[in-house]
Amino acid sequence: MTDKKIYIAGKVSGEEHGKVFIKFMAAESRLKMQGWEPVNPIRFCGSEWPWADCMKACITRMMECDAIYMLKDWKYSRGARLEHFIALKLGMRIIKEGGGR
Repeated sequence: MTDKKIYIAGKVSGEEHGKVFIKFMAAESRLKMQGWEPVNPIRFCGSEWPWADCMKACITRMMECDAIYMLKDWKYSRGARLEHFIALKLGMRIIKEGGGR
């Protein structure tokens, strides 16, 4: 694989910032080791941003990607469910943490 971009999606809101940071950074590291160029929302969305502003930034960055990586907790996140829906409708490659559906 040659530096294809992959967007990381998962639960952020309502979670403790330190745990979210660790979870997203671990995913970024795993994806880099697999040859991906991860787009990690933790790197460009401020924790103090309103949800809608963060989603606008996230969706914009996601549109630059070839695929989306769904963390295990994505179904518990309104934003990650929206990102999944958009990726699905646009025919993007969807990869789920741990495999499965």
